[in-house]
Amino acid sequence: MTITAGTDVQVRKLTGPIAAEITGVDLADLDDATFAVIRSALLEHGVIVFRGQHNLTPESHKAFGQRFGDLHTHPAAPGPEGHPEILLLKNSGKEKTITEVWHSDVSCEQRPPSVSVLRAIEPAEYGGDTMWANQYLAYDRLSDGMKRMLEGLRAVHKAFNLESVHPVVRTHPESGRKALYVNGGFTRRFEDMTVAESQPLLRYLIEAATTPDLCYRHQWARGDVVMWDNRGVMHFAVHDYGDLNRVMHRVTVQGDEPR
Repeated sequence: MTITAGTDVQVRKLTGPIAAEITGVDLADLDDATFAVIRSALLEHGVIVFRGQHNLTPESHKAFGQRFGDLHTHPAAPGPEGHPEILLLKNSGKEKTITEVWHSDVSCEQRPPSVSVLRAIEPAEYGGDTMWANQYLAYDRLSDGMKRMLEGLRAVHKAFNLESVHPVVRTHPESGRKALYVNGGFTRRFEDMTVAESQPLLRYLIEAATTPDLCYRHQWARGDVVMWDNRGVMHFAVHDYGDLNRVMHRVTVQGDEPR
């Protein structure tokens, strides 16, 4: 059966390598056809932007995430009262921020999150942008020699008293695309190597994977929702807003063990 969304639903690319904006959508009231468009666009573009989602509530935010799978609960950060599946992100000052590093959400878990859905409750008066980088293209750009060296290589991811070992190059379970899967937030070393031995190659891969021409940068407004696929995307939240208030809610979807 062919599923066709309403004529008001439009998908528009935001940059060449990554991200698209979808308009004509109310995430609090989605039919199956529109959801199919969103899912397809996410697989193609990695990051999807929705603006003006003022009807979204904690309940409908979670319900949207659940359409992609079971919800993930963060191992170390509590959610708003009554909503443990929602990660509450509030400004605790630049010195305490842990988001100013390129990362894939909670990759220290054996089954890290697949999809993340971030909602701007109260964006900062200025600043507070978030950036995303395409890890499929990062892998594609590597030389054949580097790809051969990385084949079969695994890395140790560690944080929150959790530790897991994942392939350095993972294959997306739905699209079959290969992506780099190391990051500055959680990846500590390569399997059977020391931290010191691992650092030169790890630094190179992260730097190569986050060059500006692989990235999309989002300036938040109240009501914005941005979702991304952690299986092929890294992100970085810029803390350039001092002590200004900034409140965000994030729902993540439980993923499969990376292969």
